[in-house]
Amino acid sequence: MCEVGAGTGNFLSLFSGRAGWLLAADLTPGMLLEGRRRFDDVTAVCSDGFRLPFKSGSIDLVATAQTLHHIYEPVPFLKELRRVARPGGRVLIVDQVVPESLEKATVRHELEVLRDPSHAATRPASAFRIVLRAAGLEIIDERVVDSQSSLSKWMWPGEFPAERIAEVRDFIERYGDQTGMDWQRSGDDWSYVRHRMMLLARP
Repeated sequence: MCEVGAGTGNFLSLFSGRAGWLLAADLTPGMLLEGRRRFDDVTAVCSDGFRLPFKSGSIDLVATAQTLHHIYEPVPFLKELRRVARPGGRVLIVDQVVPESLEKATVRHELEVLRDPSHAATRPASAFRIVLRAAGLEIIDERVVDSQSSLSKWMWPGEFPAERIAEVRDFIERYGDQTGMDWQRSGDDWSYVRHRMMLLARP
């Protein structure tokens, strides 16, 4: 199995003991080193996800988790995942998903970019289906998973500048009810519902 955009390997580690070989591909050496320190059964490969150093049709399961929202043009990236997946193999996509409402998606995008300027795109389920099919992938299963989280887990001091956290808090105060995230005050914190979509496809 290979995760593309693996970062520190948190998602990939869920397959430990289930996959015979775990490959973590990412552009950031520091994150890969941290992943190797934490998970000794992971093989790290510093690589651009658009040009993977693997033979065509060589990997049983190619996955990418929480990566597509950082990519403006996902179709070439998904085509590369399809290229390295073996015939009969699978491609797994996991990413945040927004409501089909254009208004909610627009406000959500503003919030995401305010939190993380590297955020590139905010997509509803229909957009994921379109880009996977455009990449030549056949979707065989999909589901949306909702989970409860909080602002303090989404942004925390040390990782995010204090002024940016304050700006996000202010945005949530004013526009949180328009994001489709069900923001609710929880003492000094905010709680929200995290929506993630999982799509399993064959090449």
